[in-house]
Amino acid sequence: MKFFNHTKYLIYTLFLISLLSSLRNLFFPLVSDELQYAAIAKSIIEKGEYSLEGIPSTFTPTLPFLIVLFYSKASPFIGFAAVKFFNLLLMVIGLRFAYLFLKKINVSPNISLIIIMLTAVNNVFVTWTSAVYPEAILFCFFWIFMFYIIDEIKSSKQVFYFLVPFSILVITRYLYGVCFFIVGYFISDFLIKSFKKRDYKSVYKVLIYSFICILPLIIWFKYVYFVERVTDIEQSYFTRFKQNDIFYNIKAGLGIVKHDEVNRINGIPAFISLFLPVTGLRNWIVSIILILAFCFGYISKWKVKEYRLIFITIILIMLGLVFAGTGFSRYWLVLLPGYWLGFYFCFDYLKIKDNYFEKISLLLAIIYVINELRLDYLIVSKL
Repeated sequence: MKFFNHTKYLIYTLFLISLLSSLRNLFFPLVSDELQYAAIAKSIIEKGEYSLEGIPSTFTPTLPFLIVLFYSKASPFIGFAAVKFFNLLLMVIGLRFAYLFLKKINVSPNISLIIIMLTAVNNVFVTWTSAVYPEAILFCFFWIFMFYIIDEIKSSKQVFYFLVPFSILVITRYLYGVCFFIVGYFISDFLIKSFKKRDYKSVYKVLIYSFICILPLIIWFKYVYFVERVTDIEQSYFTRFKQNDIFYNIKAGLGIVKHDEVNRINGIPAFISLFLPVTGLRNWIVSIILILAFCFGYISKWKVKEYRLIFITIILIMLGLVFAGTGFSRYWLVLLPGYWLGFYFCFDYLKIKDNYFEKISLLLAIIYVINELRLDYLIVSKL
């Protein structure tokens, strides 16, 4: 405890440095998917069409509409900088809700702060925090979703608190639809209890509120269905399912083969790249050890309902990534606090004192920050 009290200011300093390092993205030009999001936004502004290169697009709409929201006719640079800064703000909000979630499930405030620090100083977090990519939106609303769904439903209005972020998650990245199993479990549990109590008014309200929350998803997926059915779209999330069989995608998602849409093997061997700031690093053995470690940590706490829920949610999303045939380190970024929590549980099972976990975490955080400062210097020196 004494060690932690003397290092809180250092933790806050490391956190601040990481956020400042994230601001370097404000000066980077758009690349890869960012250009496609920008092109769709331009089509919305100029033609009133949700299209890419004149063809109706089924790219998830969150980023294009966010670009439209911050569009500046006087200076496109200012508009994109505003989007990046807004994404940074969303990440900070997500960190706040992740911290509140950890406290709600009875993780000590000290360990909760350590986990949030390890997340904020992570190389992948710094890299993608303020980029024009969905990661900031996903990170923010995933932890809002987890914060609210962890509570047992006692009022019909509670469904708004987790269904709204759930809908935003799915419409931002389709694979988060796997969280429907979690949502369905909690809502059905509430409905069954309400039927037993003959509280039909609550049943009616929950069904109405649920329909209102998922209505945007229904409308969007109806649009996606018709576009994908009648239009030959070259650049589409669903292309990988049309051109390859399910087993090919699963093998690519596991990292057994390289998917033909990417430049390197992803999946399990790429898991290590989430924790070590080495571009393109792939290693089966270390990645499997890390996955087994966080899984073992949660399994050791299986009797605790809240810990069981976060573990099942993490596994569902990872299985969704496997099914989609992908596994970039930035895709796992959303789950990073959950991984660190699993590692902590593993430490706890091995009877390693919290004091040692805190010291090791602080040393790792310092290494992360030093590496980011090195990158900051290299980038600034080239400007």
